[in-house]
Amino acid sequence: MTVLERFSRKATLAYARAREPRNYVGSALFPDKYVNELTFEYWKDLNLLPVMASVQAFGAEAEQASREGVERVEGAIPTIKRKIPLTGRALLALRREGAGDEEMVTDILYNDLDNMIDAVQARVEAMRIEALHSGKLALAENGVKMTVDYGVPSAHRKSLTGDDKWSNEKSSPIQFMQEWVQTIRADTGITPTRALTSSEVIAHLLKNTEIRQLILGGARAITRAQLNELLVQMELPQLLAYDEMVRRQKADGTYETVRFLPSNKFILLPGEALGETLLGPTEDAMLDADIETQEMAGIYAAVYRETMDPPVIFTKAAVCAIPTFPLADAVFQATVL
Repeated sequence: MTVLERFSRKATLAYARAREPRNYVGSALFPDKYVNELTFEYWKDLNLLPVMASVQAFGAEAEQASREGVERVEGAIPTIKRKIPLTGRALLALRREGAGDEEMVTDILYNDLDNMIDAVQARVEAMRIEALHSGKLALAENGVKMTVDYGVPSAHRKSLTGDDKWSNEKSSPIQFMQEWVQTIRADTGITPTRALTSSEVIAHLLKNTEIRQLILGGARAITRAQLNELLVQMELPQLLAYDEMVRRQKADGTYETVRFLPSNKFILLPGEALGETLLGPTEDAMLDADIETQEMAGIYAAVYRETMDPPVIFTKAAVCAIPTFPLADAVFQATVL
Protein backbone atom coordinates (compact mmCIF):
# COMPACT_ATOMS: atom_id res chain seq x y z
CA MET A 1 0.00 0.00 0.00
CA THR A 2 1.40 3.40 -0.99
CA VAL A 3 1.42 6.42 1.31
CA LEU A 4 -1.49 8.08 -0.51
CA GLU A 5 -3.53 4.87 -0.39
CA ARG A 6 -3.20 4.98 3.39
CA PHE A 7 -4.84 8.39 3.30
CA SER A 8 -8.02 7.27 1.57
CA ARG A 9 -11.08 9.45 2.01
CA LYS A 10 -12.60 7.00 4.47
CA ALA A 11 -9.40 7.02 6.51
CA THR A 12 -9.00 10.82 6.62
CA LEU A 13 -12.68 11.33 7.46
CA ALA A 14 -12.52 8.81 10.29
CA TYR A 15 -9.32 10.41 11.56
CA ALA A 16 -10.82 13.91 11.54
CA ARG A 17 -13.94 12.90 13.45
CA ALA A 18 -12.21 10.67 15.98
CA ARG A 19 -9.56 13.25 16.80
CA GLU A 20 -9.94 14.99 20.16
CA PRO A 21 -10.50 18.74 19.63
CA ARG A 22 -8.70 21.39 21.61
CA ASN A 23 -10.17 22.28 24.99
CA TYR A 24 -12.37 25.14 23.77
CA VAL A 25 -14.98 26.49 26.16
CA GLY A 26 -17.32 27.18 23.26
CA SER A 27 -17.82 23.47 22.61
CA ALA A 28 -19.39 23.14 26.08
CA LEU A 29 -21.52 26.28 25.77
CA PHE A 30 -22.65 25.40 22.23
CA PRO A 31 -22.45 21.58 21.86
CA ASP A 32 -22.21 20.10 18.37
CA LYS A 33 -25.35 18.99 16.55
CA TYR A 34 -25.19 17.34 13.12
CA VAL A 35 -27.83 18.46 10.61
CA ASN A 36 -28.50 17.70 6.95
CA GLU A 37 -29.28 21.31 6.10
CA LEU A 38 -27.39 24.29 4.65
CA THR A 39 -29.60 26.83 6.43
CA PHE A 40 -30.79 27.19 10.01
CA GLU A 41 -33.90 28.54 11.70
CA TYR A 42 -35.02 28.57 15.31
CA TRP A 43 -37.30 30.53 17.62
CA LYS A 44 -35.87 32.49 20.52
CA ASP A 45 -38.05 32.90 23.60
CA LEU A 46 -38.42 36.53 24.57
CA ASN A 47 -39.32 35.67 28.16
CA LEU A 48 -38.55 32.39 29.88
CA LEU A 49 -40.76 32.99 32.91
CA PRO A 50 -43.88 30.78 32.96
CA VAL A 51 -47.36 32.31 32.73
CA MET A 52 -49.71 31.13 35.49
CA ALA A 53 -52.97 29.48 34.69
CA SER A 54 -56.10 30.82 36.39
CA VAL A 55 -58.58 29.08 38.67
CA GLN A 56 -61.75 27.95 36.90
CA ALA A 57 -65.09 26.59 38.06
CA PHE A 58 -65.59 22.84 37.68
CA GLY A 59 -66.81 22.08 34.18
CA ALA A 60 -65.90 25.54 32.86
CA GLU A 61 -63.95 26.02 29.67
CA ALA A 62 -60.20 26.44 30.12
CA GLU A 63 -58.76 29.89 29.77
CA GLN A 64 -57.14 30.21 26.37
CA ALA A 65 -53.48 31.19 26.30
CA SER A 66 -52.23 33.67 23.75
CA ARG A 67 -49.20 32.91 21.64
CA GLU A 68 -46.52 35.17 23.02
CA GLY A 69 -44.21 37.06 20.73
CA VAL A 70 -41.17 35.02 19.84
CA GLU A 71 -38.26 36.03 17.68
CA ARG A 72 -37.12 33.94 14.73
CA VAL A 73 -33.41 33.73 14.00
CA GLU A 74 -32.42 32.33 10.62
CA GLY A 75 -29.62 32.30 8.09
CA ALA A 76 -27.22 30.21 6.06
CA ILE A 77 -24.65 27.83 7.53
CA PRO A 78 -21.30 29.10 6.22
CA THR A 79 -18.48 26.93 4.94
CA ILE A 80 -14.99 27.09 6.49
CA LYS A 81 -12.04 25.64 4.56
CA ARG A 82 -8.25 25.55 4.61
CA LYS A 83 -5.68 23.50 2.66
CA ILE A 84 -1.91 23.15 2.42
CA PRO A 85 0.25 21.72 -0.41
CA LEU A 86 2.79 18.94 -0.10
CA THR A 87 5.89 20.30 -1.80
CA GLY A 88 9.65 20.08 -2.14
CA ARG A 89 11.50 17.16 -0.58
CA ALA A 90 8.27 15.49 0.56
CA LEU A 91 6.96 15.27 -3.02
CA LEU A 92 10.22 13.66 -4.12
CA ALA A 93 10.09 11.22 -1.21
CA LEU A 94 6.47 10.37 -2.02
CA ARG A 95 7.56 9.14 -5.45
CA ARG A 96 10.82 7.60 -4.37
CA GLU A 97 9.48 5.64 -1.37
CA GLY A 98 12.93 4.55 -0.30
CA ALA A 99 14.22 3.79 3.19
CA GLY A 100 12.64 6.25 5.62
CA ASP A 101 10.73 8.12 2.89
CA GLU A 102 7.39 6.51 3.63
CA GLU A 103 7.57 7.33 7.32
CA MET A 104 8.64 10.91 6.66
CA VAL A 105 5.82 11.63 4.21
CA THR A 106 3.26 9.91 6.46
CA ASP A 107 4.33 12.09 9.40
CA ILE A 108 4.11 15.25 7.26
CA LEU A 109 0.62 14.37 6.02
CA TYR A 110 -0.67 13.59 9.53
CA ASN A 111 0.82 16.86 10.75
CA ASP A 112 -0.86 18.71 7.88
CA LEU A 113 -4.17 17.00 8.69
CA ASP A 114 -3.88 18.06 12.33
CA ASN A 115 -3.11 21.64 11.37
CA MET A 116 -5.97 21.93 8.87
CA ILE A 117 -8.47 20.35 11.28
CA ASP A 118 -7.28 22.70 14.04
CA ALA A 119 -7.69 25.63 11.63
CA VAL A 120 -11.36 25.00 10.88
CA GLN A 121 -12.18 24.15 14.50
CA ALA A 122 -10.54 27.40 15.62
CA ARG A 123 -12.74 29.38 13.21
CA VAL A 124 -15.83 27.66 14.62
CA GLU A 125 -14.71 28.57 18.15
CA ALA A 126 -14.19 32.18 17.07
CA MET A 127 -17.80 32.30 15.83
CA ARG A 128 -19.15 30.83 19.07
CA ILE A 129 -17.25 33.28 21.27
CA GLU A 130 -18.13 36.25 19.03
CA ALA A 131 -21.81 35.37 19.43
CA LEU A 132 -21.30 35.03 23.18
CA HIS A 133 -19.60 38.37 23.83
CA SER A 134 -21.26 40.55 21.17
CA GLY A 135 -24.66 38.93 20.61
CA LYS A 136 -24.00 39.00 16.86
CA LEU A 137 -22.00 37.14 14.25
CA ALA A 138 -20.54 39.30 11.48
CA LEU A 139 -18.76 37.53 8.62
CA ALA A 140 -16.89 39.47 5.93
CA GLU A 141 -14.29 37.13 4.44
CA ASN A 142 -13.44 36.05 0.89
CA GLY A 143 -16.57 37.59 -0.58
CA VAL A 144 -18.88 36.20 2.10
CA LYS A 145 -20.87 38.92 3.88
CA MET A 146 -23.33 37.77 6.50
CA THR A 147 -24.64 39.07 9.83
CA VAL A 148 -26.65 37.10 12.39
CA ASP A 149 -28.25 39.08 15.22
CA TYR A 150 -29.00 36.70 18.09
CA GLY A 151 -31.21 39.23 19.85
CA VAL A 152 -29.46 39.89 23.17
CA PRO A 153 -31.63 42.59 24.83
CA SER A 154 -30.05 46.04 25.06
CA ALA A 155 -30.75 45.98 28.82
CA HIS A 156 -28.40 42.99 29.05
CA ARG A 157 -25.41 44.90 27.67
CA LYS A 158 -23.24 47.44 29.43
CA SER A 159 -20.00 49.29 28.64
CA LEU A 160 -18.38 50.86 31.67
CA THR A 161 -16.74 54.25 31.32
CA GLY A 162 -14.49 56.53 33.36
CA ASP A 163 -13.98 55.62 37.00
CA ASP A 164 -16.52 52.78 36.75
CA LYS A 165 -14.04 50.69 34.77
CA TRP A 166 -12.62 47.83 36.82
CA SER A 167 -9.08 48.94 36.03
CA ASN A 168 -9.79 51.65 38.63
CA GLU A 169 -9.03 50.14 42.05
CA LYS A 170 -11.74 52.35 43.60
CA SER A 171 -14.50 51.07 41.31
CA SER A 172 -17.42 48.96 42.56
CA PRO A 173 -17.46 45.68 40.60
CA ILE A 174 -19.51 43.80 43.21
CA GLN A 175 -22.29 46.34 42.91
CA PHE A 176 -22.33 46.00 39.14
CA MET A 177 -22.35 42.18 39.32
CA GLN A 178 -25.30 42.27 41.72
CA GLU A 179 -27.22 44.63 39.43
CA TRP A 180 -26.56 42.54 36.33
CA VAL A 181 -27.49 39.26 38.04
CA GLN A 182 -30.71 40.83 39.28
CA THR A 183 -31.51 42.09 35.77
CA ILE A 184 -31.17 38.60 34.29
CA ARG A 185 -33.15 37.04 37.13
CA ALA A 186 -35.97 39.59 36.88
CA ASP A 187 -36.22 39.35 33.09
CA THR A 188 -35.92 35.59 32.60
CA GLY A 189 -36.26 33.81 35.94
CA ILE A 190 -32.75 32.39 35.38
CA THR A 191 -29.94 33.04 37.84
CA PRO A 192 -26.47 33.25 36.27
CA THR A 193 -24.07 30.76 37.86
CA ARG A 194 -20.78 31.54 36.08
CA ALA A 195 -18.93 34.40 34.48
CA LEU A 196 -16.52 34.17 31.57
CA THR A 197 -13.80 36.79 31.46
CA SER A 198 -10.04 37.25 31.06
CA SER A 199 -7.11 36.86 33.45
CA GLU A 200 -6.54 40.58 33.00
CA VAL A 201 -9.99 41.42 34.37
CA ILE A 202 -9.49 39.00 37.27
CA ALA A 203 -6.10 40.57 38.04
CA HIS A 204 -7.79 43.96 38.37
CA LEU A 205 -10.48 42.48 40.63
CA LEU A 206 -7.79 41.07 42.93
CA LYS A 207 -6.43 44.61 43.37
CA ASN A 208 -9.83 46.20 43.88
CA THR A 209 -10.20 48.06 47.17
CA GLU A 210 -13.84 47.10 47.70
CA ILE A 211 -13.17 43.38 47.17
CA ARG A 212 -10.04 43.29 49.33
CA GLN A 213 -11.94 45.08 52.09
CA LEU A 214 -14.73 42.50 51.95
CA ILE A 215 -12.27 39.59 52.11
CA LEU A 216 -9.46 40.62 54.44
CA GLY A 217 -10.28 44.07 55.66
CA GLY A 218 -8.17 45.76 53.02
CA ALA A 219 -4.44 45.60 53.45
CA ARG A 220 -3.19 42.21 52.28
CA ALA A 221 -3.15 40.66 48.81
CA ILE A 222 -5.90 38.17 47.95
CA THR A 223 -6.00 35.08 45.71
CA ARG A 224 -8.37 34.04 42.93
CA ALA A 225 -9.69 31.25 45.19
CA GLN A 226 -10.55 33.82 47.87
CA LEU A 227 -12.28 35.98 45.28
CA ASN A 228 -14.43 33.09 44.07
CA GLU A 229 -15.23 32.14 47.67
CA LEU A 230 -16.45 35.70 48.27
CA LEU A 231 -18.62 35.55 45.15
CA VAL A 232 -20.18 32.26 46.32
CA GLN A 233 -20.95 33.78 49.72
CA MET A 234 -22.60 36.75 48.00
CA GLU A 235 -24.57 34.44 45.66
CA LEU A 236 -22.72 35.75 42.64
CA PRO A 237 -21.32 33.71 39.73
CA GLN A 238 -17.82 32.27 40.01
CA LEU A 239 -15.23 33.47 37.51
CA LEU A 240 -13.68 31.47 34.70
CA ALA A 241 -10.73 32.98 32.84
CA TYR A 242 -10.69 32.24 29.11
CA ASP A 243 -7.45 33.39 27.52
CA GLU A 244 -7.22 31.03 24.54
CA MET A 245 -5.59 32.58 21.48
CA VAL A 246 -5.20 31.71 17.83
CA ARG A 247 -3.09 32.95 14.93
CA ARG A 248 -4.64 34.54 11.86
CA GLN A 249 -2.90 34.77 8.50
CA LYS A 250 -3.23 38.20 6.92
CA ALA A 251 -3.52 38.98 3.19
CA ASP A 252 0.22 39.68 2.95
CA GLY A 253 1.03 36.20 4.30
CA THR A 254 2.17 37.36 7.75
CA TYR A 255 0.54 36.17 10.97
CA GLU A 256 -1.05 37.93 13.92
CA THR A 257 -2.12 36.51 17.28
CA VAL A 258 -5.68 37.23 18.39
CA ARG A 259 -7.80 36.27 21.38
CA PHE A 260 -11.12 34.48 21.07
CA LEU A 261 -12.57 36.49 23.97
CA PRO A 262 -11.45 40.15 24.11
CA SER A 263 -9.57 40.84 27.34
CA ASN A 264 -11.99 43.62 28.41
CA LYS A 265 -15.14 41.44 28.41
CA PHE A 266 -17.15 40.04 31.34
CA ILE A 267 -20.02 37.69 30.43
CA LEU A 268 -22.60 36.36 32.90
CA LEU A 269 -23.93 32.91 31.95
CA PRO A 270 -26.56 30.42 33.12
CA GLY A 271 -25.50 26.92 34.12
CA GLU A 272 -26.81 25.13 31.04
CA ALA A 273 -25.77 25.17 27.38
CA LEU A 274 -26.67 28.36 25.53
CA GLY A 275 -27.43 26.77 22.19
CA GLU A 276 -25.87 24.40 19.69
CA THR A 277 -23.18 24.40 17.05
CA LEU A 278 -24.91 23.19 13.91
CA LEU A 279 -22.64 21.10 11.68
CA GLY A 280 -24.05 20.68 8.19
CA PRO A 281 -22.86 18.83 5.09
CA THR A 282 -19.94 20.41 3.25
CA GLU A 283 -20.02 20.72 -0.53
CA ASP A 284 -16.81 18.67 -0.57
CA ALA A 285 -18.54 15.76 1.16
CA MET A 286 -21.68 16.03 -0.96
CA LEU A 287 -19.63 15.76 -4.18
CA ASP A 288 -17.29 13.06 -2.90
CA ALA A 289 -18.28 9.63 -4.20
CA ASP A 290 -16.47 7.94 -1.31
CA ILE A 291 -18.65 9.62 1.35
CA GLU A 292 -21.94 8.08 2.41
CA THR A 293 -25.01 10.29 2.83
CA GLN A 294 -25.05 9.80 6.59
CA GLU A 295 -21.39 10.90 6.78
CA MET A 296 -21.76 14.23 4.96
CA ALA A 297 -22.41 16.42 8.01
CA GLY A 298 -19.40 17.37 10.12
CA ILE A 299 -15.72 17.94 9.51
CA TYR A 300 -14.44 16.81 6.13
CA ALA A 301 -10.75 16.00 5.59
CA ALA A 302 -8.91 14.82 2.50
CA VAL A 303 -5.47 14.24 1.01
CA TYR A 304 -5.70 14.47 -2.79
CA ARG A 305 -3.90 15.33 -6.02
CA GLU A 306 -5.31 18.50 -7.57
CA THR A 307 -3.37 19.12 -10.79
CA MET A 308 -0.96 17.49 -13.21
CA ASP A 309 0.99 20.61 -14.23
CA PRO A 310 2.46 21.32 -11.81
CA PRO A 311 1.65 18.19 -9.75
CA VAL A 312 0.37 19.20 -6.32
CA ILE A 313 -0.80 17.08 -3.40
CA PHE A 314 -3.12 18.98 -1.05
CA THR A 315 -4.30 18.26 2.48
CA LYS A 316 -7.62 19.98 3.20
CA ALA A 317 -10.16 20.29 5.99
CA ALA A 318 -13.61 21.84 5.73
CA VAL A 319 -16.75 22.24 7.82
CA CYS A 320 -20.15 23.93 7.52
CA ALA A 321 -20.90 25.33 10.97
CA ILE A 322 -22.72 28.04 12.86
CA PRO A 323 -23.79 28.53 16.50
CA THR A 324 -27.42 28.95 17.51
CA PHE A 325 -28.19 31.00 20.62
CA PRO A 326 -31.76 30.47 21.91
CA LEU A 327 -30.70 31.46 25.45
CA ALA A 328 -29.41 34.85 24.29
CA ASP A 329 -31.77 36.53 26.78
CA ALA A 330 -30.09 34.75 29.71
CA VAL A 331 -26.62 36.27 29.34
CA PHE A 332 -25.24 39.67 30.31
CA GLN A 333 -22.47 41.13 28.15
CA ALA A 334 -20.28 43.76 29.79
CA THR A 335 -17.21 45.65 28.69
CA VAL A 336 -15.44 46.39 31.97
CA LEU A 337 -11.95 47.70 31.04
